Amino acid sequence: MKERQNDVIACMFLPAAIVMIFSQITGVVANIIDGVVTSRFLSADAYSAVSLMGPLVNIVFLFASFISIGGQIVCSHKVGTGKRDEADAVFSFSVLFGLGIAAVFVILSIFFPSFLFYICGVSVNKRPELYGYMLSYLRGYLIGIPAVILVQILSPFLVMDNGKKLVSLSASVLCIVDIAGDLFNVLFFHGGVFGMGLATSIAMWLQLIVLMLHFIRRDGYFRFSLKSLTFSHLKDITKNGSLSFVKKLATILRDLATNRINLFVAVTTAAIAAKGMQSDLNMLMFCFSIGIGRTLLTISSMYYGASDKEGLKRVFAYAMKLCLLFAAVFGVLLFFTAPLLSRIYTDDPEVIALSVFSIRCMALGLGPDAISEAYQDYLQGIQNRKMVNIMCFAERLFIPVTMAAILGIVFGSKGIMASVAVGKLLLILIMFIVLCFRKKEIPKRLEDYMFLPSGFGGSAEDNLNVRIKTMQDVVRESKRASDFCLAHHVDKRGAYLMSLFVEEMAGNIVRHGTPRNKNGICVDYRLYVDQNKVCLSLRDYCEAFDPMKYYKIHRSDDPDKNIGIRMVMNLAKEIRYVNTFNSNYLFIYLEL
Repeated sequence: MKERQNDVIACMFLPAAIVMIFSQITGVVANIIDGVVTSRFLSADAYSAVSLMGPLVNIVFLFASFISIGGQIVCSHKVGTGKRDEADAVFSFSVLFGLGIAAVFVILSIFFPSFLFYICGVSVNKRPELYGYMLSYLRGYLIGIPAVILVQILSPFLVMDNGKKLVSLSASVLCIVDIAGDLFNVLFFHGGVFGMGLATSIAMWLQLIVLMLHFIRRDGYFRFSLKSLTFSHLKDITKNGSLSFVKKLATILRDLATNRINLFVAVTTAAIAAKGMQSDLNMLMFCFSIGIGRTLLTISSMYYGASDKEGLKRVFAYAMKLCLLFAAVFGVLLFFTAPLLSRIYTDDPEVIALSVFSIRCMALGLGPDAISEAYQDYLQGIQNRKMVNIMCFAERLFIPVTMAAILGIVFGSKGIMASVAVGKLLLILIMFIVLCFRKKEIPKRLEDYMFLPSGFGGSAEDNLNVRIKTMQDVVRESKRASDFCLAHHVDKRGAYLMSLFVEEMAGNIVRHGTPRNKNGICVDYRLYVDQNKVCLSLRDYCEAFDPMKYYKIHRSDDPDKNIGIRMVMNLAKEIRYVNTFNSNYLFIYLEL
């Protein structure tokens, strides 16, 4: 256990995942409170109308996620190779792109609300009792659309930029303000459904303001700038974000289809309300999968950009273990607390009976759902677009809609609710069968599930991966570095220099590094041959230390000062430094 806690990947992955999960949860909790307050203080019709607005809200998040994830992947690749200026330019373009999309949504919401409701599956003729509620909610919600999109774009970048505490604080502000606004609306303001939407908008704007405080810092990694923007940024973001777009689009199409199926099958609004409760809680539990998946996407993209196969394997394995742990704990908890959760919303016996069944079905599908989401994010991080497209359409559209239609026709609304678990289990089975056909055998090794390109990261003989914790480790690896270089046809001088680089830079971390936790210092050390270069990479979970900046600040003509760092700076072919996820990344290149 101690060894695991001392792992650099675990140290940076878990805190980032917790922040991402917390950020997602607070938003969903606020949404659930919206539903509870609407159901108890307004009416069942009002709650049903707000729940049917889900696809429209998802469309807003579709474009926000498209920009955010596209920018994340491109930036992570740049960060993985130490290209800070290029990463900063991509961040700036992502913000501008988000503002443009937000303006389009606000205009559509003001002038074409009927069209937006139609794509949600609701028309004036078929559900006149719901249409008015939906229009009122939209009028309050549209004010916050720009904030919604910018929060989604900025939050992952701030997590990368060591701004996890501020992201958590902003998420807390969202939840507290939204809940307080909902209660103020129904108890004092009496603004109806419009007031519910307005409370959400105000909360989103306050969350955005808190996030913007990050950019007051002078030592932040990302800075908004128009200087380096090029058309290539749009191309790169679109290409990498298209997978997220397809994934979200499939989700929206699924919700639209199941909305229509449920409206067709459901005899009363109780069935619609029960399905809405299932959706609310599914969104809450899905926050864990999203948090783990988004963290995996960013970090795996970073390791993929650095062609670090060993690091990528460790990240992938760690994320999957977290998913299984989450599913086991919360799946059991949800199953047995379903009656209590249902009574939070309503005292209607019919709604309670249907919602208990729906929640338990969702709990059974929690494990496959978590694994599937994280797996797709991993594949997106390594830019395997073909597999992501196939999986997301199967998981988010074809399988759930097919199962909802079949089970809905046979068993009614309960069949639609059960399709959540049946569809997830079927997807996992299909994924395993595909892997068996691909490998022409039952997959046994971790690599069999990772879909890495042939030759990725070089051969095992061309890589040296070690964890360094003590000065004894430094001395040992310094000698091994020399032997490694000589075995790869590096001349004696080059082998000697790389040995000195390891001794100096890794030794500096072990001797002078300040760990961010109580588990001591641990350095992920990698030495590998890449075409005509030998690269030394060092990753540690210590307080930020940029050796290049330190060298410039403390530069001196005194030959006895900073001998080691001066030697590395003058003799290395290229040096790059990045600090992200509260970790230091140093790349030192030596030309063959």
